[in-house]
Amino acid sequence: MSSPQVSRTPTLTCDFPTPKERSSASLDVGEGIAVSAPNADATSYESLSPIRKLVLLGVFCSAQFFDVFNASAVLVSLPSLGEDLHFAPGALQWILSAYTLTFASFMLIAGTLSDIFHPKPIFCLGFSFVGIFNIPVGASVHPIMSIVFRALQGIGAAMNVPSGIAMIRTTFPDPVERSAAYASYALAATVGNVSGFVVGGILTSRTSWRWIHYLCAMMVIPMSLAAWFLLPKHTTPLKAQRRGVDIPGVLILTAGLILFVYSISDAADAGWGSPQVITTMVLSVIAFVAFFVVESIVKHPALPPKTWRNKNFTPLFFYALSPYWWCLGCQLQLVSVFLNLWNDSPLIAALRCLPIGVAGGVASYLVGRFLPRLTAKWVLVGAQIFTATGSVLFALAGSEERYWSFVFPGMVIGMLGLASAYVGCTTTVMGDARKGEEGVIGAVMYTAYQVGSTIGVAILTSITEGINARQPGDATSQFRGYAASFWSTLALSGVMFVIALVFVQG
Repeated sequence: MSSPQVSRTPTLTCDFPTPKERSSASLDVGEGIAVSAPNADATSYESLSPIRKLVLLGVFCSAQFFDVFNASAVLVSLPSLGEDLHFAPGALQWILSAYTLTFASFMLIAGTLSDIFHPKPIFCLGFSFVGIFNIPVGASVHPIMSIVFRALQGIGAAMNVPSGIAMIRTTFPDPVERSAAYASYALAATVGNVSGFVVGGILTSRTSWRWIHYLCAMMVIPMSLAAWFLLPKHTTPLKAQRRGVDIPGVLILTAGLILFVYSISDAADAGWGSPQVITTMVLSVIAFVAFFVVESIVKHPALPPKTWRNKNFTPLFFYALSPYWWCLGCQLQLVSVFLNLWNDSPLIAALRCLPIGVAGGVASYLVGRFLPRLTAKWVLVGAQIFTATGSVLFALAGSEERYWSFVFPGMVIGMLGLASAYVGCTTTVMGDARKGEEGVIGAVMYTAYQVGSTIGVAILTSITEGINARQPGDATSQFRGYAASFWSTLALSGVMFVIALVFVQG
C-alpha cells in the first residue's frame, strides 16, 4: 500500500518509500486480495527481529480470525436470535446479509483510504469497529437494531482486509517468509470458522446468543487497542503528497453495490416481484452503468476499462461469485435443517458442522501445495464437479440417519471443491494480471466473492421459504424446500463448469 517516509527507529519502525517510488510498485497476495505495495528497501526490515515479526503476524491473523469467528458463531445462533427478537422467517438472513453487504460494498473505499493515508490507522479503526459494535448487537431489542450494527461490523471487516494484507507484505519482504505468513493468515480464517461453530453452539445452548457478541467485544476491543501500540510507527503523508482519488467512481460503485445486494437480500423476505426489490435492482443497474461511464472519462479511474480485457478476468469475475455462494448458502441451510428439522441443540448442530471447517483447512493446504503442478483451467472445472457432488448429497439427506452417509461426505467433498475454486480462481486471475493492475483486480475479485455469498444466502433462503410455505409441517415435508435449495446450487455448479471449460484460457 502507498505509505509515507518514516523514521528509522531500530526494531520498531519500517521505512516506506516516497509517493514517487510507490507509483511503480505493486504486488499480488493471498486470500483473494491484491494491493499496491512499496518496493521497500530490504535493509529497512532487518531492524525487525523474528520475534517482532511473529507478534505482528499474530495481530494480523487475529483480525482475520475474529472476522470469520463472528460470522460462523452467529450462524449457529440464528434460530435463538430470531425467536428472541421476533424476526420474520424470511428476514432472519439479514443478520448475515447486512454484514456481507457492507463488507463487499466498502472494500474499495477502505483500500483507497489505506493507500492514501497509511494501512495502520485503517486497520486499527476497522479492528475496533468489529469489537465495539458487538456490544449493541448483543444488547439488541429489535431486529432493525441488530441488523444495523451488524452492518457497521461489516465496515470494520472491510477495513481490516486490504490494510492487514498490505502490512503483511511490508513486514515480510522475503518471498518464502511472506508465503508462510499468508498461509498463517488463511489458517486463521479456518480456525475462526471451526471455533465460531463450537463456541457459538456452547454459548447459545448454555447461556444466550447475546454472549457470543459480548465475548467477542471483550476479546477484540483490547486487541485492537494493543494493535495500535504493537504495529510499527507511521507518518501520515502531507496533502500535497497524496495521490488523486476517483471519488465519483468510488461513490457510484459503492452505491450500486449497496443497492444491488440490498435488492437481492430483501427479495427473500419481500418477494422477487415486490416494488422495492424491482426499484432497487433497477437503480443498481443505473448506478453500474454510470460507474462505467465515469471510469471512461476521469483521469485516474478506480477501475480502468481496459482491465476487463485482461486475460481471463471477465469470466473469472463471474466464476468468483460461486465459491462463497455455495459455501455460506449451504452452511445456512444445513444449520437450519439440524436445528429445525432434526431438533438438535445449537451445540450438537455446531459439532455436526465441524467437518466444514476441518475439511476446508485441509483442502486449502492440499490445493495450494499441488496447484502449481496442475493446469488451472482443469482445477476450476474439477472444483465444480466436487461442489456439485456435495450439493447432490445434501439434497438427498432427507433424514437424520443420513448424516454420516450423505451430509458428512458432502461436506468433505464439497469443501475440496470450494478450496479448488477459490485458490484456482484467485491464482489464475492474479497470474494473468498486467503489471500495475494487480491492486484493482484483487479488490474487484474479493468484492465478487463477498457479493456471491450474499446472493447465495438470499436465493437459497427464498427457495426454502417459498416451497416450505406450501408444505405440511412435518420434517419430511419441510425438507423439500431445503432439498430444492441444494438442487439450485447444482445448477450454479453447472453454469460455472461451462464458464471454466469454455471461456477460461489455459
